[in-house]
Amino acid sequence: MKSDKVSIIVPVYNVEKYLDECMESILSQTYSNLEVILIDDGSTDSSGNMCDNYKALDNRIVVIHKPNGGLSSARNAGMDIATGDYLIFVDSDDIISLNMVSEMMKKADETGAQIVSSLMTEEREMLDKGQTDKVSVFDSHGALRCIFSDDTILTSASGKMYRSGLWKDIRFPTDKIFEDFATIYKVIKKASKTVAFEDWQYFYRPNPSGITGSPFYHRKMQFFDVAEDVTSGIKDTDPDLVPVIRNRITRQAISYFRDMSSSSYDDKADKKLIIKTIRKGIWKYLFSGYKAKSKMYGLMIAVSPPLARKVFAPKG
Repeated sequence: MKSDKVSIIVPVYNVEKYLDECMESILSQTYSNLEVILIDDGSTDSSGNMCDNYKALDNRIVVIHKPNGGLSSARNAGMDIATGDYLIFVDSDDIISLNMVSEMMKKADETGAQIVSSLMTEEREMLDKGQTDKVSVFDSHGALRCIFSDDTILTSASGKMYRSGLWKDIRFPTDKIFEDFATIYKVIKKASKTVAFEDWQYFYRPNPSGITGSPFYHRKMQFFDVAEDVTSGIKDTDPDLVPVIRNRITRQAISYFRDMSSSSYDDKADKKLIIKTIRKGIWKYLFSGYKAKSKMYGLMIAVSPPLARKVFAPKG
C-alpha cells in the first residue's frame, strides 16, 4: 500500500462531551500518514482548549481557531489549508473505525478510485461489521444515481475518502442547510471511478437538534431550492437522472407533510407547497424503488390531505 497523506478535517463546535472519543478514533488509526485539521468554529465551551491540547501531543494535528460560521464554513477553512493527497470529513461528535483509513486506502489502491465510500451507522456496535471485500465500482453516472436515490452511496460528505484534487474548485455553501446534498454530487461528477464497500466504518451520533431530528421549522424548506439547483447541475450532462431527483423531492415532501401534521407547525404557504409538490410527483413516485408504505402515504396525501393529517396527527 502506498503511503499517501490523508487529511482528516474535523469541524469543532461545543463538543467537549464527545471530542475525546472522536479524536481517539482518529489518532489510533492503523494508517498513520495523517494530517488532522481541527477547526474550532468559535466554541464557547472547552472544545477550543481541547484542540490546542491535542496539538501539543501529536505533531500531525493542525488547529484553526475562527469565529463561528457553521459547518460549511469550518469544512471550507480546513480544505483551504489541507496538504493531503486525500480528504476525509469527520464530524467532531462521531467516531470512525480504527481501520477506516487503511481500508479506504486499500480500496483506492486496488481499484484506482478517486472516491471510496463505506457504510455509516447510528449503532456504535456495528463498527467493523460487514464485508470489506464486497466492493461495488461505479463510474460518475452510476455513483450519481446512487446518491440521488440513497442507494449504496449516501449524500453525506462523511464516511468517504476523496482525492483532494476533486475539491479544487468546490466548496460547501455557507448560506444553506442541506450543504452535503448541494455539494457532494459536484465532486462525484468529477470522479471517473467511485467504489463503495459494505462495511460499517463510520458511526454518527444521532442529533435531536439536527435537521432530521428536530421539530419542523421553515428553514427545512430550503431542501426544495437545493434540489432544484442540483437538478439544474445535472440535467445537461445526466438528463436521465432528473426523474430520480424528482422522486427524491416527492419522498422528502411526503416526509415533511408527516412532520408538519404531527407537530404544531402551521405555515399555510409551506403546507400548500408541500401538497402541490406531492401531487405533481406522486404518479411517477408510485413506480419508483421507494418503500410501499411511503407510496401509500403519498397517495393518501395527494387524494385527501385532511384525511392524511388525521392519520398523522399526534395520538392522545
